[in-house]
Amino acid sequence: MKRIAIGLGCALAVAGCSMASDEDRLENAIRENLSARGEVKQVELTKGEGNNMAGFAVVRVAGSNADARLDCSATPDTTKSDNSYNWRCVPSIDEALLTQMEGTIRTALAAQATVIEVDMSRQDNDRMTGFAVVRDAGGNEIRTNCTATRDDDASGNFSWECQPAGQ
Repeated sequence: MKRIAIGLGCALAVAGCSMASDEDRLENAIRENLSARGEVKQVELTKGEGNNMAGFAVVRVAGSNADARLDCSATPDTTKSDNSYNWRCVPSIDEALLTQMEGTIRTALAAQATVIEVDMSRQDNDRMTGFAVVRDAGGNEIRTNCTATRDDDASGNFSWECQPAGQ
């Protein structure tokens, strides 16, 4: 009976190491890839449902004193049998980025009308949504719906547009 218990315990320990090693291998791959952007300070991933992983990375951007936080996700690569993952890490849409986007929109719209208010919020890892209220030369206030969409996975750049409500 002791042999069975010890054998089972060892099997569970090996399985636990295997899961941790998947996370460790993926964290190391992400760390290596992101090192081209700057000093990688931290990579943390956690397994979730269906062996998907989610977490974050923190990178000190080359040539600056600023740390960038990236949201990371990984899904098992079903086309391969080697337990590999498809992953992506994108700059987080945080309060600082929302404020920056609001400023960009405010500045652009100010060339056309008086800007009363701009408010953006995070929709998901790649998109922000919100609105702007402007006053035209006739004194009419117009509310526009605004969206900002990430240009590509590696980028912190967003393309944005504001359209009057109903268009």
